[in-house]
Amino acid sequence: MFLRIPRHACTPRDTCRAGDLWRLVQEVAVRDSAERGWPPSRYRARGTGFVVREIRGVHHREAGYDETIEASTWVAELRRGLVLRRETRLAGVMSASVDWVHIGPDGGIARAPEDLTSAFQPMPDAGPLALPGWEATEPVALPPFLLRPWWTEMDPLGHTNHPRYVDWADEALAVWLAARGVDPLGVVPVAEQVRYLSAARAGDAVRVAATRIGRVGDAGVFRVEVARLEGGPLPHAPREHAQEICTMTVIRGHLEGDRMCR
Repeated sequence: MFLRIPRHACTPRDTCRAGDLWRLVQEVAVRDSAERGWPPSRYRARGTGFVVREIRGVHHREAGYDETIEASTWVAELRRGLVLRRETRLAGVMSASVDWVHIGPDGGIARAPEDLTSAFQPMPDAGPLALPGWEATEPVALPPFLLRPWWTEMDPLGHTNHPRYVDWADEALAVWLAARGVDPLGVVPVAEQVRYLSAARAGDAVRVAATRIGRVGDAGVFRVEVARLEGGPLPHAPREHAQEICTMTVIRGHLEGDRMCR
């Protein structure tokens, strides 16, 4: 299938944001599911569906506004009728691997019915996508980024959609760069991996805490922890009162060389 980069997905440099590339990956998955006889309306009628447990992505280059991208996708694994690994390629732009978990009518993890699993016969491959190898460096903690998700940005399942967390990580890095006098719009995505443990919902007090932990050439490697704060005002909740939402490894370069590493 073919997709085009929409205007609303682009930065002031007319390049597509990493989070919006993940939205394209999600769109490819939904379209493929629909072509197999499982559109969103059928999942809703059953009261079931899939939620994302983990994403892994490697960026090959930046994509520009109105660019047409050829996308391919396939189901690589379906484990015990519970976890579906889908591989997606945005040709020349990004390789993506997503683990989806099937949920039942009560919202808990449940085995998918046979009429669903039969529609997603796996095409075995070499295994999940891997991030580039990186060199560990002395940890450097960035200032925490604090936010509350909006009611009007909730997804069809009533929580923050999974690409949004990539947006939050990139905003935390942008705020850090701007405070140091470095152009925050010069960031170039290299790779990311996100492991989801729970979901952020509208009105939650959320903290995004990033720590630089390594480098890949001129690109910085950051561990990012997203947590829901409990038991205190937004800026001051102690760490022991934070409920983990997701953890990320985010690798980012910069147009001005090794800015992400110093």
